[in-house]
Amino acid sequence: MNYGETLVYWYLRLNGFFPLVDFVLHRHDETITHSADCDVLAVRHPHAYEVIGGQTTDWDPKLSAMGISLCDRIIGIIVEVKTGHDSTDSRENIRRSFGNNRTRYAVQRLGFWPQENTAHIADVLNTEVRYQDDTFQVFKVLVADNLPPVEQPEKWKQLSLKNVEKFIVERFKKYQDQKHPDRLRFPSDLMQYMIWKEAHSENR
Repeated sequence: MNYGETLVYWYLRLNGFFPLVDFVLHRHDETITHSADCDVLAVRHPHAYEVIGGQTTDWDPKLSAMGISLCDRIIGIIVEVKTGHDSTDSRENIRRSFGNNRTRYAVQRLGFWPQENTAHIADVLNTEVRYQDDTFQVFKVLVADNLPPVEQPEKWKQLSLKNVEKFIVERFKKYQDQKHPDRLRFPSDLMQYMIWKEAHSENR
């Protein structure tokens, strides 16, 4: 798990998701022609709550602004994380990561719908950002910086890695009195360091 995936993992956890990182997509004749992975696959239930850091005012409003409603359906998101600069190769790689077969594999793993329905859902997601019914919704999300606009809108939501980092820092700042004493309980060296750094910031 690289630093970008680590930041996205904790961003999602701090927004009430249960994330799975580096989910392996095994080669299979019916779905995947070449083995690959999904950077982050995550599920969130609409009534997620914690006393410390898990209340309605704690969720990132950027998610709602992206059209990801946190309160009315169970959410699944398929996330691709890019930490490099834009290039034709990286953009093609992103499109491949959100391709029909990989999306179908991820939707099957989420388990929202019977297996026989997933091919249709993947077909819809091939041309749409979201698939939803009365109970579930699934989104494709790209987390990256330095990707300029393109002539045709891409078929995924995009979130800045800088905004992901900013949200995490602000959350640690908001709950510093609780987070700092418990920093070593976080199973991530990067998060422990970010909590420590915020507590010892010159601006504090």
